[in-house]
Amino acid sequence: MIINRVDKSTCIFSYDNIKECTTHVFIIKKKNRVYVIDTFCGTESMKPVIEEIKDKEVFVINTHFHWDHVWGNSAFKKDLIISHERCRKILDKAWESQIEENKEYILGNVEKCLPTLTFNNKINFHEDGIVLFHSPGHTEDSISIFDSETKTLYVGDNLEKPIIYVENGDIASYINTLKTYMEYDAERIFAGHTLNLTKKDILDTINYLEALKRGDKIEFNTDYERKIHEDNLKMVSEGEI
Repeated sequence: MIINRVDKSTCIFSYDNIKECTTHVFIIKKKNRVYVIDTFCGTESMKPVIEEIKDKEVFVINTHFHWDHVWGNSAFKKDLIISHERCRKILDKAWESQIEENKEYILGNVEKCLPTLTFNNKINFHEDGIVLFHSPGHTEDSISIFDSETKTLYVGDNLEKPIIYVENGDIASYINTLKTYMEYDAERIFAGHTLNLTKKDILDTINYLEALKRGDKIEFNTDYERKIHEDNLKMVSEGEI
Protein backbone atom coordinates (compact mmCIF):
# COMPACT_ATOMS: atom_id res chain seq x y z
CA MET A 1 0.00 0.00 0.00
CA ILE A 2 1.28 3.44 -0.97
CA ILE A 3 0.13 6.74 0.54
CA ASN A 4 0.20 9.84 -1.67
CA ARG A 5 -0.55 13.16 0.03
CA VAL A 6 -1.54 15.18 -3.01
CA ASP A 7 -2.07 18.43 -1.10
CA LYS A 8 -3.02 19.54 2.41
CA SER A 9 -6.59 18.25 2.02
CA THR A 10 -6.30 15.30 -0.39
CA CYS A 11 -4.72 11.93 0.34
CA ILE A 12 -4.70 8.75 -1.77
CA PHE A 13 -4.18 5.21 -0.49
CA SER A 14 -3.24 2.82 -3.32
CA TYR A 15 -3.53 -0.96 -2.93
CA ASP A 16 -2.14 -3.70 -5.19
CA ASN A 17 -3.84 -6.68 -3.54
CA ILE A 18 -6.15 -7.38 -6.48
CA LYS A 19 -4.64 -8.89 -9.60
CA GLU A 20 -4.62 -6.79 -12.77
CA CYS A 21 -5.45 -3.47 -11.11
CA THR A 22 -4.51 -0.98 -8.43
CA THR A 23 -7.37 0.21 -6.23
CA HIS A 24 -7.48 3.69 -4.69
CA VAL A 25 -9.15 4.95 -1.53
CA PHE A 26 -9.34 8.72 -1.14
CA ILE A 27 -9.70 10.99 1.85
CA ILE A 28 -10.67 14.64 1.68
CA LYS A 29 -9.81 16.65 4.77
CA LYS A 30 -11.98 19.64 5.61
CA LYS A 31 -11.94 21.94 8.64
CA ASN A 32 -14.17 19.84 10.89
CA ARG A 33 -14.71 16.67 8.87
CA VAL A 34 -13.00 14.04 6.73
CA TYR A 35 -14.60 12.33 3.74
CA VAL A 36 -13.46 8.77 2.97
CA ILE A 37 -14.22 7.65 -0.57
CA ASP A 38 -14.62 3.85 -0.69
CA THR A 39 -13.32 1.32 1.84
CA PHE A 40 -11.55 -1.40 -0.19
CA CYS A 41 -11.39 -4.99 1.07
CA GLY A 42 -11.86 -5.02 4.84
CA THR A 43 -11.02 -3.46 8.18
CA GLU A 44 -7.32 -4.35 7.94
CA SER A 45 -6.97 -2.31 4.76
CA MET A 46 -8.56 0.69 6.50
CA LYS A 47 -6.09 0.91 9.40
CA PRO A 48 -3.74 3.39 7.67
CA VAL A 49 -6.75 5.44 6.57
CA ILE A 50 -8.02 5.67 10.15
CA GLU A 51 -4.55 6.68 11.36
CA GLU A 52 -4.57 9.56 8.87
CA ILE A 53 -8.04 10.75 9.92
CA LYS A 54 -7.17 11.32 13.59
CA ASP A 55 -10.14 12.59 15.62
CA LYS A 56 -12.30 14.44 13.09
CA GLU A 57 -15.88 13.57 12.17
CA VAL A 58 -15.94 11.03 9.32
CA PHE A 59 -18.31 10.73 6.38
CA VAL A 60 -17.73 7.55 4.35
CA ILE A 61 -18.85 7.46 0.72
CA ASN A 62 -19.48 4.23 -1.22
CA THR A 63 -19.26 5.07 -4.93
CA HIS A 64 -21.08 1.84 -5.87
CA PHE A 65 -21.91 -1.60 -4.52
CA HIS A 66 -18.92 -3.64 -5.73
CA TRP A 67 -17.04 -5.53 -3.02
CA ASP A 68 -13.68 -3.80 -3.52
CA HIS A 69 -15.33 -0.48 -2.64
CA VAL A 70 -17.38 -1.45 0.43
CA TRP A 71 -15.87 -4.34 2.39
CA GLY A 72 -14.06 -1.99 4.77
CA ASN A 73 -17.31 -0.28 5.82
CA SER A 74 -17.34 -2.04 9.18
CA ALA A 75 -14.20 -0.10 10.17
CA PHE A 76 -16.55 2.91 10.27
CA LYS A 77 -19.61 1.44 11.99
CA LYS A 78 -19.98 4.53 14.21
CA ASP A 79 -19.71 6.95 11.29
CA LEU A 80 -22.09 8.10 8.58
CA ILE A 81 -21.84 5.96 5.43
CA ILE A 82 -23.35 7.53 2.31
CA SER A 83 -24.41 5.95 -0.98
CA HIS A 84 -27.06 6.04 -3.66
CA GLU A 85 -30.30 4.42 -2.52
CA ARG A 86 -29.89 1.66 -5.13
CA CYS A 87 -26.44 0.86 -3.74
CA ARG A 88 -27.85 0.12 -0.30
CA LYS A 89 -30.61 -2.06 -1.71
CA ILE A 90 -28.20 -4.07 -3.86
CA LEU A 91 -25.70 -4.48 -1.03
CA ASP A 92 -28.43 -5.71 1.31
CA LYS A 93 -29.10 -8.57 -1.10
CA ALA A 94 -25.62 -9.20 -2.50
CA TRP A 95 -23.21 -8.72 0.43
CA GLU A 96 -22.82 -12.42 1.23
CA SER A 97 -22.66 -13.57 -2.39
CA GLN A 98 -19.90 -11.06 -3.15
CA ILE A 99 -17.91 -12.46 -0.22
CA GLU A 100 -18.38 -16.03 -1.43
CA GLU A 101 -17.25 -15.14 -4.95
CA ASN A 102 -14.22 -13.04 -3.95
CA LYS A 103 -13.20 -14.27 -0.48
CA GLU A 104 -9.53 -14.63 -1.44
CA TYR A 105 -9.29 -10.82 -1.31
CA ILE A 106 -10.63 -10.37 2.23
CA LEU A 107 -8.40 -8.17 4.42
CA GLY A 108 -9.64 -8.27 8.01
CA ASN A 109 -13.29 -8.06 9.02
CA VAL A 110 -15.86 -7.81 6.21
CA GLU A 111 -19.06 -8.03 8.23
CA LYS A 112 -22.12 -6.60 6.56
CA CYS A 113 -22.24 -2.86 7.10
CA LEU A 114 -24.71 -0.99 4.92
CA PRO A 115 -24.86 2.72 4.10
CA THR A 116 -26.78 4.75 6.68
CA LEU A 117 -27.61 7.78 4.53
CA THR A 118 -28.83 7.37 0.96
CA PHE A 119 -29.97 9.76 -1.74
CA ASN A 120 -31.50 9.62 -5.20
CA ASN A 121 -30.19 12.53 -7.26
CA LYS A 122 -27.76 14.81 -5.43
CA ILE A 123 -26.59 15.76 -1.96
CA ASN A 124 -24.62 18.91 -1.08
CA PHE A 125 -22.32 19.62 1.83
CA HIS A 126 -22.08 23.35 1.17
CA GLU A 127 -19.89 24.09 4.18
CA ASP A 128 -17.17 21.88 2.69
CA GLY A 129 -17.68 22.62 -1.01
CA ILE A 130 -18.56 18.95 -1.61
CA VAL A 131 -21.34 17.63 -3.84
CA LEU A 132 -22.28 13.97 -4.38
CA PHE A 133 -24.40 13.15 -7.44
CA HIS A 134 -25.91 10.09 -9.09
CA SER A 135 -23.78 9.13 -12.09
CA PRO A 136 -25.03 5.83 -13.56
CA GLY A 137 -22.51 4.16 -15.83
CA HIS A 138 -20.21 1.37 -14.72
CA THR A 139 -23.14 0.33 -12.51
CA GLU A 140 -26.65 1.72 -12.15
CA ASP A 141 -26.00 2.91 -8.59
CA SER A 142 -22.72 4.71 -9.25
CA ILE A 143 -22.18 8.13 -7.69
CA SER A 144 -19.46 10.73 -8.15
CA ILE A 145 -18.03 13.46 -5.93
CA PHE A 146 -16.85 16.97 -6.78
CA ASP A 147 -14.70 19.00 -4.40
CA SER A 148 -15.09 22.60 -5.58
CA GLU A 149 -12.31 23.86 -3.30
CA THR A 150 -9.63 21.72 -4.98
CA LYS A 151 -11.54 21.30 -8.27
CA THR A 152 -11.21 17.52 -7.98
CA LEU A 153 -13.72 15.13 -9.53
CA TYR A 154 -13.93 11.59 -8.14
CA VAL A 155 -15.65 9.25 -10.61
CA GLY A 156 -15.63 5.81 -8.98
CA ASP A 157 -15.22 3.17 -11.71
CA ASN A 158 -16.93 5.16 -14.46
CA LEU A 159 -13.52 5.90 -15.95
CA GLU A 160 -10.62 3.48 -16.12
CA LYS A 161 -7.54 2.95 -18.24
CA PRO A 162 -6.73 1.13 -20.40
CA ILE A 163 -10.42 0.16 -20.71
CA ILE A 164 -13.62 0.56 -18.73
CA TYR A 165 -15.76 -2.28 -17.41
CA VAL A 166 -19.38 -1.93 -18.53
CA GLU A 167 -21.56 -3.71 -15.98
CA ASN A 168 -24.78 -1.86 -16.72
CA GLY A 169 -26.57 -2.18 -20.05
CA ASP A 170 -27.89 1.40 -20.07
CA ILE A 171 -25.24 2.91 -22.34
CA ALA A 172 -27.25 6.09 -22.97
CA SER A 173 -27.20 6.94 -19.25
CA TYR A 174 -23.48 6.15 -19.10
CA ILE A 175 -22.78 8.58 -21.93
CA ASN A 176 -24.96 11.24 -20.30
CA THR A 177 -22.98 10.85 -17.08
CA LEU A 178 -19.71 11.38 -18.93
CA LYS A 179 -21.12 14.46 -20.64
CA THR A 180 -22.10 15.77 -17.20
CA TYR A 181 -18.49 15.33 -16.07
CA MET A 182 -17.42 17.65 -18.89
CA GLU A 183 -19.53 20.43 -17.35
CA TYR A 184 -17.52 20.44 -14.13
CA ASP A 185 -14.56 22.77 -13.81
CA ALA A 186 -12.32 19.87 -12.79
CA GLU A 187 -8.56 20.29 -12.72
CA ARG A 188 -8.02 16.77 -11.37
CA ILE A 189 -9.96 13.61 -12.11
CA PHE A 190 -9.46 10.49 -9.98
CA ALA A 191 -11.07 7.08 -10.46
CA GLY A 192 -11.19 3.97 -8.32
CA HIS A 193 -8.49 2.23 -10.34
CA THR A 194 -6.86 5.07 -12.32
CA LEU A 195 -5.36 8.40 -11.25
CA ASN A 196 -4.64 11.62 -13.13
CA LEU A 197 -7.30 11.32 -15.78
CA THR A 198 -8.14 14.17 -18.16
CA LYS A 199 -11.16 15.46 -20.03
CA LYS A 200 -9.68 13.83 -23.12
CA ASP A 201 -10.04 10.50 -21.30
CA ILE A 202 -13.71 11.32 -20.76
CA LEU A 203 -14.17 12.08 -24.47
CA ASP A 204 -12.30 8.91 -25.43
CA THR A 205 -14.61 6.90 -23.18
CA ILE A 206 -17.68 8.50 -24.74
CA ASN A 207 -16.34 7.57 -28.17
CA TYR A 208 -15.69 4.00 -27.02
CA LEU A 209 -19.22 3.63 -25.63
CA GLU A 210 -20.76 5.03 -28.80
CA ALA A 211 -18.70 2.59 -30.88
CA LEU A 212 -19.67 -0.22 -28.52
CA LYS A 213 -23.33 0.65 -28.94
CA ARG A 214 -22.99 0.64 -32.73
CA GLY A 215 -21.16 -2.66 -32.68
CA ASP A 216 -18.08 -1.25 -34.41
CA LYS A 217 -15.02 -3.44 -34.70
CA ILE A 218 -12.35 -2.09 -32.32
CA GLU A 219 -8.72 -3.18 -32.22
CA PHE A 220 -6.82 -3.53 -28.92
CA ASN A 221 -3.16 -4.07 -28.08
CA THR A 222 -3.45 -6.61 -25.26
CA ASP A 223 -5.34 -9.79 -24.44
CA TYR A 224 -6.59 -8.12 -21.26
CA GLU A 225 -8.25 -5.29 -23.18
CA ARG A 226 -9.71 -7.70 -25.72
CA LYS A 227 -11.20 -9.83 -22.94
CA ILE A 228 -12.82 -6.85 -21.20
CA HIS A 229 -14.11 -5.54 -24.53
CA GLU A 230 -15.73 -8.90 -25.29
CA ASP A 231 -17.43 -8.80 -21.88
CA ASN A 232 -18.59 -5.25 -22.59
CA LEU A 233 -20.03 -6.30 -25.94
CA LYS A 234 -21.93 -9.09 -24.24
CA MET A 235 -23.34 -6.70 -21.67
CA VAL A 236 -24.59 -4.36 -24.38
CA SER A 237 -26.08 -7.12 -26.53
CA GLU A 238 -27.49 -9.41 -23.83
CA GLY A 239 -27.78 -7.18 -20.80
CA GLU A 240 -25.40 -9.25 -18.69
CA ILE A 241 -21.82 -10.51 -18.54
